[in-house]
Amino acid sequence: MSTIVYRPLITNDADAVFAVAQEAWRFTYASIFDPAFIDQFVSTNYAPAHLRALVHLVDSNALFFDVALDANRVIGFCNAGMTPQGAQLFRIYLLPTYIGRGIGSGLLQRGEAFLRDQGVDSYFCYVHKDNELGKRFYLRQGFVHRAGLDRDDEWYMEKRLS
Repeated sequence: MSTIVYRPLITNDADAVFAVAQEAWRFTYASIFDPAFIDQFVSTNYAPAHLRALVHLVDSNALFFDVALDANRVIGFCNAGMTPQGAQLFRIYLLPTYIGRGIGSGLLQRGEAFLRDQGVDSYFCYVHKDNELGKRFYLRQGFVHRAGLDRDDEWYMEKRLS
């Protein structure tokens, strides 16, 4: 098994992160959303130009966005930062063949270290109510579902940092 390397997002990662997002979303949400919605959502929210625009925030330590690499190939990513509501995990995805190997946990631990350095003691994320893979991951990582804060079809999940 090869060694997984983690590092901050750089400009040249944008196309690879977009490709991982496409594959991860098609896998994760295949039974939840139709393919056209998935493709449109990913094209809008993970557009390489948009991702490249985040690099200066990562470089200035204003935003966490790390990638996981296997043999210099981007195979996953994690993005977290501050919102008016508090610290939020925006996204964490892996190529499907890498799920279950501890890579997501490694990415999340790096994001949590960033948040601790920002003085954060808890953070939250939203996960689609039908995304069983995501919900199981977050619960295993110590997140708690706060049903009173759910929105539409999304669970609100929160984690306290020690």
